[in-house]
Amino acid sequence: MKRKLTNGALLAIMFLICLVPAFSPESFAGSKGFPDTRGHWAERFIAELSERGAISGMPDGNFQPNEKITFPQFVTIIIREEFGDIKPTDGNWASGYIQKALELGIILPDEATNTKALNRYDAVRIVNSSLLWIYNEQPESDVYDLVKELTDYPSCKSCRDPFDNEIGQCMAKGIITGRPGPMFDGEANLTRAEASVILLRAIDPSYRVVPDAR
Repeated sequence: MKRKLTNGALLAIMFLICLVPAFSPESFAGSKGFPDTRGHWAERFIAELSERGAISGMPDGNFQPNEKITFPQFVTIIIREEFGDIKPTDGNWASGYIQKALELGIILPDEATNTKALNRYDAVRIVNSSLLWIYNEQPESDVYDLVKELTDYPSCKSCRDPFDNEIGQCMAKGIITGRPGPMFDGEANLTRAEASVILLRAIDPSYRVVPDAR
């Protein structure tokens, strides 16, 4: 029997999500830490992804955790952690990773050339697809009650849909939570630190913070 989740847990947990810098394939070094992440709230998540070889710092050795993460950077970290280095298919350093993501069905064909900063709606959609098609996780049931507690549900009028299932799945699995309000704030961009948290939690369930059962 699937467990149901408390609404109170959503208010108690700060929304966590995080990721990587503007990098090239050559910049993946596997260093455990970066000068500008010491004492940062996401330091252990960033260090773990670095230890796994999924991310690295900028050319100056810093990580720039508070800068925005881009769509190809986010996708690259997911693909690289699972499948290792993939050579570019053209002059774009991320093209090999993007092509693999297309083959797996975790991104859409019209997103192959997207280089913009990643927002939270797209992050949960990509993560949910990765859980299904890369990590073979079964969807949670009864997730819509979680989403309906958000004050901005559904607010993505210009999106393909309000991503209510994707948001609910990531919340129920303890990968993300709502922001204070509670609200999802889906059009807000992710920082590299936030992206690192959400990606590590997607990759490794031991880092997840699952809401309490009712």
